[in-house]
Amino acid sequence: MSNPGAFRYVVLVAMSLLYFLLMAGTFNSLGVVLPMMVKDLGMNWTEAGAGFTLLGIACGAASLAPAWLIRRIGVSLTLAGGAVTLVIGFACLALASSAMTYHLGTILVGLGFCFCGTVPGIHVISPLFERRSTALGFYFTVGTLGSVFGPLIFFSVNNILHDWRAFWAICMATAIIFGLFAVIMTRSRPAIAGQTAAADTNETDASGWGVGNALRTPQFWIVVAAYTVCLAINTTVHSFAVQHLGERGLTLAIAAGLMSAMATIGALGAAMAGVIGERLSPRILTLLALGALAIASIMLVQQQTPLTLGIFTAAMGVGFGFSYVGTAMLLLDYFGRRCNLELYSVMCMISTTAAIGPALGGMQRDLDGNFIQTFEVLAMIGALLFVIVLFTRRPQSAVPGVATVGTMADAQPAE
Repeated sequence: MSNPGAFRYVVLVAMSLLYFLLMAGTFNSLGVVLPMMVKDLGMNWTEAGAGFTLLGIACGAASLAPAWLIRRIGVSLTLAGGAVTLVIGFACLALASSAMTYHLGTILVGLGFCFCGTVPGIHVISPLFERRSTALGFYFTVGTLGSVFGPLIFFSVNNILHDWRAFWAICMATAIIFGLFAVIMTRSRPAIAGQTAAADTNETDASGWGVGNALRTPQFWIVVAAYTVCLAINTTVHSFAVQHLGERGLTLAIAAGLMSAMATIGALGAAMAGVIGERLSPRILTLLALGALAIASIMLVQQQTPLTLGIFTAAMGVGFGFSYVGTAMLLLDYFGRRCNLELYSVMCMISTTAAIGPALGGMQRDLDGNFIQTFEVLAMIGALLFVIVLFTRRPQSAVPGVATVGTMADAQPAE
């Protein structure tokens, strides 16, 4: 493109659209489609929750792989492999005939999410803009809008075709289109006035921490824990909120409508987090996310009234929207950009432990007949991390502009 300044916005749009698909076709929508899949495939809720767990494990367990591949073959080829995996995964969900096929589909979609999601997304976007918080806010806003439109698309398709499989087929076709667009745009990315040519190589920003030194700080593990707890609450609530609210007297349409409203607020929250993140510290954004998610969880176990449902929807949306921007920016703020690709990948890998939430929630539902205890535990864990982050301060040994040597960064010469 002749205008490198404008081209960066095209790259931002391409990565954001791909993230939109990932959010539209995974956790939030799966929770809405799942009751029908459970009925048609003859699954119990332990098997259904295991699908969410496998999806989360696949997202996190392979999180180091995109960083490794990006350093060696570049972003575009990494995205291409992820897009192919997504297409196959959505095809498995569309053709599912048993719990085994359903689980295989969630694993493949989770792997595709890993290779096409936030690890390459943040790596591509953060060097392109001086106002990184705003750019990342846009990226996460578009992704969160996927959580809004995913369930709405499903209900529209199901109302017309009366077939949940058609929704997964649409996701498969969209993965081909958006994946190809992202691959083409990132392939041309080095044309942006040299600003990102080094991002696909071993040349990294000299400012910031090395990986080894960052991993030895308690602050890194606190950021990881905050991200993991936010992810655990978000994933578990999305897995079971529709079913839980239905068991407490709400219709499926109203429960799904609340989830879409929550995602809409989340999109607005991500946009707001990106803007106010230029003024407020990332730690404050992370605290707001943890506090809001803890409040949302406890609201689910209260008597279902317009007030409690309204607080749940608003708090969950705000927490959902703030969590991704807050923790991503907090990691950058504490440790710099030099090895952020590796550090963010490590954080995503460790956050895989959040995937145990839906599995335990499904088991608890089969044992006790409800999800109340699950949501109570989530609220307590969120409150605990809120207190820990509240008393956490920036690691003092970080010297701006000076690279510290770490184990994974040793072989990476600075710019």
